[in-house]
Amino acid sequence: MNDNQIPNIEDMLNSGIESVETRPAHSVRQDTIPDFVKEAIQPLKNPLFRDMRQRILDVKKYCEERGEMGGMDWGFESMNKAFEGLNAGVHLIGGQSNIGKSAICMQLAWQIAQANQTPTPMRPQKAFVLYFSLDDAITELLPRFVAIDQKIPINAVRFPAKHKDDFRLMELAEIGWKNIENNVLNIAMHDVNSGSSVEYIEKTVDDYVTALQMIDPAYQIVVIIDNFHDVTVEAKGYTEGNVKYDHIADKLSRICAKYDCPMLCTAEFRKLNGNRRPVLDDIKESGKIVYEAKAVLLSYNEVSYRNQQANVFWMEGQNSQKMPVYEMQVAKSKFGSFKGRLFFDFIPQMSYFREVPEGQVQRYNQMISG
Repeated sequence: MNDNQIPNIEDMLNSGIESVETRPAHSVRQDTIPDFVKEAIQPLKNPLFRDMRQRILDVKKYCEERGEMGGMDWGFESMNKAFEGLNAGVHLIGGQSNIGKSAICMQLAWQIAQANQTPTPMRPQKAFVLYFSLDDAITELLPRFVAIDQKIPINAVRFPAKHKDDFRLMELAEIGWKNIENNVLNIAMHDVNSGSSVEYIEKTVDDYVTALQMIDPAYQIVVIIDNFHDVTVEAKGYTEGNVKYDHIADKLSRICAKYDCPMLCTAEFRKLNGNRRPVLDDIKESGKIVYEAKAVLLSYNEVSYRNQQANVFWMEGQNSQKMPVYEMQVAKSKFGSFKGRLFFDFIPQMSYFREVPEGQVQRYNQMISG
């Protein structure tokens, strides 16, 4: 700046108040600065206002760096559209036992880890999926990843001795195991034998975030917990149902806020009377967790309830058996206006979900509405 140039307030603000204050006295002649500029800058010398301005600049940068998708890639285009990608916050996936909610969480875990390995303008973050299974043991779960990856029956992976003569199937299983091994920097699984408390979950997330940042600052951790109602509390005073689950909900929400991370949690329903599709109030101990969740998806699978009497199903080739359609109703979302149902053709023996085309989505919706 030359001696005769009147400083522009926007330039001074953009360069930071500190730089104006610490500039050598001879570089800005005080008698050339108009009074209105001095009056405008004066309040911003107060750290309270300077801090707020810095927050504004930080959030602006955060928004600009989110990428074209908005969040990370779910691996399902319908979910990317419904939620503007996978974003920070608790996503609650409610459902009855044995309808497929654990299975879809496993497929989501694998897909998220695969789809977000290399940062791009569309997806600038690199995912590391940390999966907590608080029900099934890891010996039951890892074979599912192999089956999902290779689209082969789970039992062929669990019991290879029974299928040893099917050389092609064994070859695919071996490829799947190698793929899991090659993804140790993208996904990890902990089962109930490692720990089930919210304190254990919090410490484990802390440890992984610290380790990942030393490897690559582009890593974004994604936490999956199956399920919320199996989480325990080590701290005393949280033994009662609502008090316990409200405390857990608060702790999980704080983990998401601390690390700006997405979290998927399955949740149980109260016992439903009759064959009906669920509503928000059906979630067990639904108080604070539903309030804290950024998104709530209600799962339903009519074939699981009504078997071959189901009205919503799909058929596989010449097989006369009705196959399950997995429904997820978006009952709550802070990521967009979508409040409809997401549909996936479910192949239980492979623990695999196939996204359905738009025309089939309309057909399934018509089946439900009658």
